[in-house]
Amino acid sequence: MLDLINFVAFSIGFNLLFFMYASTKMENKLNAVATTALSFLFNIPLSILLVGVYTVMLVYGLIIGANEDAMWAYLEEREITE
Repeated sequence: MLDLINFVAFSIGFNLLFFMYASTKMENKLNAVATTALSFLFNIPLSILLVGVYTVMLVYGLIIGANEDAMWAYLEEREITE
């Protein structure tokens, strides 16, 4: 779960910095603050999607009686070594 939170935080940080930088390099000189706010707005659906996928995976694991490690192994298509 911590990896997922770190990934979402990293993606938000990267997108914010990228859009701030890109807005200063465009010919029509977009407002950096407005562009950054727009990028943050688009990160909200991405975060919800990631949380949704993780939740569906855990619910599926609960239904079949698997633990979290088994679900990650299933998604990565590797053998479970316990």
